[in-house]
Amino acid sequence: MGDNASHEPRFTASEVAHALGEDVTFLGRGAYGDTWRSGNTAVKIICSDDYPEARLKREVEGLSRASSPRVVALLETTVVHLRGANRPALRFEYIAGGDLASLVSQGKWPNPLEAEGLLRGLLEGADALHQARTIHRDIKPGNIALRNGDWTQPVLLDLGLAKQLDGSTITAYPGHIGTYTYMAPEQLQGQRARKAADLWAIGVTVRQMVCQRHPFYHDGESLTIDQAITRMSQGPISLPEGTSEPVQSVLDRLTAVPEYERGSTGSNLRRLGFKR
Repeated sequence: MGDNASHEPRFTASEVAHALGEDVTFLGRGAYGDTWRSGNTAVKIICSDDYPEARLKREVEGLSRASSPRVVALLETTVVHLRGANRPALRFEYIAGGDLASLVSQGKWPNPLEAEGLLRGLLEGADALHQARTIHRDIKPGNIALRNGDWTQPVLLDLGLAKQLDGSTITAYPGHIGTYTYMAPEQLQGQRARKAADLWAIGVTVRQMVCQRHPFYHDGESLTIDQAITRMSQGPISLPEGTSEPVQSVLDRLTAVPEYERGSTGSNLRRLGFKR
């Protein structure tokens, strides 16, 4: 959940196990917190002392308002006592199967039918959030788990950057939030992220899974924002032969630079042949 140069946990497994009262397994480190498996749950412990309380509240509200098997279920909020300090923690359902980022790092990719199921599932997850008037704003491979390792059963994780459409935002504009390589053009330009930004991130992610490389950027290259916008305006790399017409149509819409061309979660699900 999130990006950080280090992959080591901030607290030892024995410290966390003692605090939670049961054995734990380290799952990953984000910018502000570490996530541990504890029994059949995943516990995200906020480790940063400067983590905005409003962001924590926003994640809780976003998860509480959306009910879908395509959005990770929040089970409870709690406090964990570590090294003399009380730290907020969120307990989620544990999603067995790993996330897309870890699978990609192992060279694992979906077949065409699995990719179509992945696309549908991510649109269903975003639809549940959007129906609950919540925008994720940081959809990317590392924030997508696969339930039971099934590509057709994706689950959206980490709503730390989620924004309630009927609430205030703690982000000052112009400014950037999210992960650059999955951010929509309007986000890179410092504009407010709307529902279309989630659609863009889904399109980029699934297109990456289908093409087995990022549709706009090369690994390790460094671009300015202007260069990135130019690259986006030139269009994504072509989808491989054999991609079904509905999937190609939806992925082309989702990776369109103009926001209005991306449609909605519902309209894109209908293009895939599914009703919301």
